[in-house]
Amino acid sequence: MKTEAKIFFSLFFVYLIFVRWYGWNEESNFALTRAIVEEKRFEIDSFANQTGDRAFFNNHYYSDKEPGLALLASTIYSSLSFLYHFLADTFKIEESRNYAYITEVHNSVAIITYIDRGFFIFTSMILLTALTSSLFSSLTSLLIYKLSGYFIKDGRILISLAFGLGTLIFPYALHFMSHATSTFFLFLSFFLLFKSRIERIKEGKLILLAGIFAGFGAIIDKIGILISFLLLLYSFLFKKRSAFFILGFLLSLSPLLIYNYQIFASPFEFATSHIDRQLYRTTYPSSSLSAFFQGKGEVVLMGLDISFIKKLLEHFHFQPTFPNPYVMLRLLFYPYRGLFFYSPILLLAIPGIFLMSKKHKAEAILITPMLILLLSIISMRRNWWGGYCFGNRYLLPIVPFLSLPLIFAFKRISKKVFLVFFFVSVFINFLGLQPAEDWAYDWKNMDMRSDWLIKQNSFQILANPLLEHYLPLTLKDGPRSGIFEHLINGYISIDIRFPPLSKGVDFPFSKFHVPFLVLVPIYIFEILIWRKEILEMMENEKEK
Repeated sequence: MKTEAKIFFSLFFVYLIFVRWYGWNEESNFALTRAIVEEKRFEIDSFANQTGDRAFFNNHYYSDKEPGLALLASTIYSSLSFLYHFLADTFKIEESRNYAYITEVHNSVAIITYIDRGFFIFTSMILLTALTSSLFSSLTSLLIYKLSGYFIKDGRILISLAFGLGTLIFPYALHFMSHATSTFFLFLSFFLLFKSRIERIKEGKLILLAGIFAGFGAIIDKIGILISFLLLLYSFLFKKRSAFFILGFLLSLSPLLIYNYQIFASPFEFATSHIDRQLYRTTYPSSSLSAFFQGKGEVVLMGLDISFIKKLLEHFHFQPTFPNPYVMLRLLFYPYRGLFFYSPILLLAIPGIFLMSKKHKAEAILITPMLILLLSIISMRRNWWGGYCFGNRYLLPIVPFLSLPLIFAFKRISKKVFLVFFFVSVFINFLGLQPAEDWAYDWKNMDMRSDWLIKQNSFQILANPLLEHYLPLTLKDGPRSGIFEHLINGYISIDIRFPPLSKGVDFPFSKFHVPFLVLVPIYIFEILIWRKEILEMMENEKEK
């Protein structure tokens, strides 16, 4: 088996075992996917009562997410729906409004969660996650491996596995959210540009594809527009051929513009500008940006209509403020969702950027402002930590780019030091295989906790979820795998929610549960995949 295939399958297998479903974010993407396939429309009225991540406009509900992931997933879901008709009748238990459900009330708005969603819906939840986030995360690790071949010969496998298991790509490969899939397309865009540059390819085909993929990354997740803008600047290195990138980018943005036009009669109107105010009465006050721009509707500056800028700021849920340096520090180094705190191996990218700049100045210049821009933009968001999740999901697009300077650091430091950072990072990200937390949020009132908002503009530590939440749960229950825990207890209909409500709201598998047992099949599978490399490494150690 080729090395590339080994990397892909070794990571995809791990991701598949641990796929999971948080709630509102996934449900919002799933609602749009189902609406497109089942009802041939963009309105999610039939499913809106199952998620709080929604927009409301002209008496209809819409997903507040960009449509890219749902458009991609709709092809998978339609195939699953077709195959469903060939299943035995015993499996054809469909989600029904008559089934028992749990109701949560937020700001007088009822959000329901069905207890038993049926075999088809449960299976669709698994496969949609696996064939989007898990699949594309595995492919992103392959891109890291391929890209590292331009710089080093040894250690490429270790670097790609460090990215796949020791950074935030791991927890977000497990969820039907936009971040991992968008990250893949953005990094693929860069990979094609870099390949064209380093191999001096004169044709514009790769640059055109790079533009298409950059645009598609942006319509999957809005934060991708920032990365795409910097990739556009990077494409100017190709001089006249940069027009191919611009053309591809504009072409791939067309689905988003058409989607917006169909809903709002304007291609530049976004769903997140119409977040459901019944739910979020205080979190996203509608008057803040209007007050900042001193007026509603048409916004004029020096005689120019800049309403588009106002709508873009609303789309990103910005506060009318400048980048917050305290928050920027927290986003990198602090225990509450700091990037380097959750992925210590990326600390090596800091000296790596200086080493990289000696021979690859353009790429080093690209990565540095990319990180600063993301930090600045995210620090302007009211919920900069990312909500109910593990680590900070908003920073995921920068992670594969930081893996480039990591390669240069690997060339210069002791391999034992690198391995220490590797294993610590993998251990930390495996802690995330527990139910997530969001201690910064007052869920009853759908608003941020006031004490946190005050503390964030200081050097105080807000909390340490790794030590206070994830580590104790891991020591108690081991890494949690919905698929493994169901199968080991004889269940075929697998509910990947935590807790799996269809099996009971308490610890779900009292019949049989051994903490850390899920690591056994993973260990066996990885040994079988990498047995040749392991034997060679053992032989080399004997010779020394």
